[in-house]
Amino acid sequence: MQKKLNVLFLGDRESFYSRELLRGFFSMRSESVKWNFWFLPTQFSIEELENYIQLRKIDGVLSRGLSQPVAEAIAAMEIPSVFIRSAEDADSAAYLNGPIPDDFEIGRLAGEEFSYLNLGYWGFVHWGGVMWSEARRKVFHSYATSLGVSNETLTLSLEARANWKAVEQIADWLEALPKPCGVLACNDEAALDVLHACEILGLSAPDEVAVIGVDNDRLLCESSSPTLTSIDLKVAELGRAAVVDLGKSLGVYSDSMEIHRTPANIVSRESSHRKDRYALVYQKAMDYIEARPLSNTSVEALAKFCGVSRRGLERAFVKCSQSSPAVVMRERKVEAIVDLLQDPSARLETIAQQAGFSDPVGLSNFVKRMTGKPPGELRKTSR
Repeated sequence: MQKKLNVLFLGDRESFYSRELLRGFFSMRSESVKWNFWFLPTQFSIEELENYIQLRKIDGVLSRGLSQPVAEAIAAMEIPSVFIRSAEDADSAAYLNGPIPDDFEIGRLAGEEFSYLNLGYWGFVHWGGVMWSEARRKVFHSYATSLGVSNETLTLSLEARANWKAVEQIADWLEALPKPCGVLACNDEAALDVLHACEILGLSAPDEVAVIGVDNDRLLCESSSPTLTSIDLKVAELGRAAVVDLGKSLGVYSDSMEIHRTPANIVSRESSHRKDRYALVYQKAMDYIEARPLSNTSVEALAKFCGVSRRGLERAFVKCSQSSPAVVMRERKVEAIVDLLQDPSARLETIAQQAGFSDPVGLSNFVKRMTGKPPGELRKTSR
């Protein structure tokens, strides 16, 4: 019987980013590679960590948000490890080796949206001393400059960000910007601060200030008024890729194995441009479908979630996508199944169970009906 691999995740449990990483980690459990995932927060001493690793007989480490001394201590223990980017600065991040989002895509997507909205002045809210924020700032600035668009950056210190002091500083900055303008914030937290600042100043979003965040934390994005447009980084797929990187170091995955990563995309809501009722219903439905592509949700249940009748939901889809919700759900389910088939170690029985089929035969019939090819052929062509 195959031994289960003990993998320790070091990081926080509260942030949306870490929760999405965990979702990606857990999706890599399969019959061919058995994982035990253990969690430990980052507030511990190096001695405590070493004792824990020995006690749990840890085979590999996945981590996010470690201090440099702790990361160096783990490396000294010669345990296969994947260090995922968090809020490090450039000087203390040499140890990072995990998969990262495409920062170029973030700047491009926001720039394309603001160009589409014909906004002649752009701003960026930057968290000073944070690598990923600096990378996004540079790309966004370069994209704006290449189009001849005037733009500027507001840099928030560690002490100021994600509290009321940030809102006040953003309000002072926003007041002086030409209107209408577009503001890209380094993440959703900073973008919500921009919306708070708009409220203080009596500025209308999106008419005077169009706002875009990054991460697409749905709880945050849907809690604001107006709801927040955000760039979805597909973080769960980064989690899957991190497990593959670790699995290669542990010798349980071949060096040729790769995880298909869906490009980042912008999820449009009310903070970037005014949307009619049908568009809002469609976006809410698509958020639900994207978050649960393998679920067997009925059209009636999806309509209830969106607060409309089935007929209202179908009208929204026809208007916004020229398709029906049933077709879109089937197509997204097929895409998710094909993604799972990219993992050569995943058994059809396991994929069938994840996708809601009683056995592999049902899965195979569905895939062949939708794609014209059996799962085995799709698996061969993906290698």
